[in-house]
Amino acid sequence: MTMTSAQALKEQNERAARVKAAEAKAAAEKKAVLAKANNGGTAVAKAAATLPAVPDTRTNVQKYLDDVAPSGIVGRMIKWSKDSAFAYHDSGEEIGEEQDFICLAHETLVGWMRFHEDAPPDRVMGLLYDGFVMPARETLGDTDPANWELGLDGKPADPWQHTIYLVLQNGDTAELSTFTTSSKTGRRAVGNLLRHFDRMQKTNPGELPVVKLKKGGFAHRDERIGWVAVPVFVVCGRAPMDSAAKPDTSMKAILDDEIPFTL
Repeated sequence: MTMTSAQALKEQNERAARVKAAEAKAAAEKKAVLAKANNGGTAVAKAAATLPAVPDTRTNVQKYLDDVAPSGIVGRMIKWSKDSAFAYHDSGEEIGEEQDFICLAHETLVGWMRFHEDAPPDRVMGLLYDGFVMPARETLGDTDPANWELGLDGKPADPWQHTIYLVLQNGDTAELSTFTTSSKTGRRAVGNLLRHFDRMQKTNPGELPVVKLKKGGFAHRDERIGWVAVPVFVVCGRAPMDSAAKPDTSMKAILDDEIPFTL
């Protein structure tokens, strides 16, 4: 069953609350350990015990699915593939450039992710439009490049990656998907789209942008690299925040925007 925009937002909020509580508990436990080490082996506080419990409002079905398929992704994952195209991660199927998607911009998750080989990733993420503020990178630890694993370029790669989850709804089927990115070009593409969404809140409040997922690019300043393909969200209309409404992708809807979307 496809989730509505309101249900997806509720799930994101509840997940963000659980993550925030877990982070606070871990920080408190770390503080207690450090205090114990600095005071000759005597623990000075049990801050974790004073943390308010976050109510678990998940249904039994949601609890079961979180156990068997834990994920911060809403619907199917969309990524920018090695072939420089938007594609579904589970099948590798490329997404046609003429397909419309309603961008549920107000449900955008941002933050830091740290992957592990044999365990789920660590996430310090929250809803951008719900007041979440990304912590500074240095507060996460793992700051010594000498201890980092080598990346694809042969250089030490920061284990914590600045990551964005952008929720998209297929304009034809209402299926929800999430575009995930931790690359500079991917984050820039999402950032440009969210700037347009911010402007829409002044000119067309209560509406969401409708986009097509296309391929753009630029000539790299290093001629040996040449043309670099990048993801681009092309705004082609707008839709009411009620996700059940039919999106307006007419030329009039595009021309009615007072401030056009630019990259």
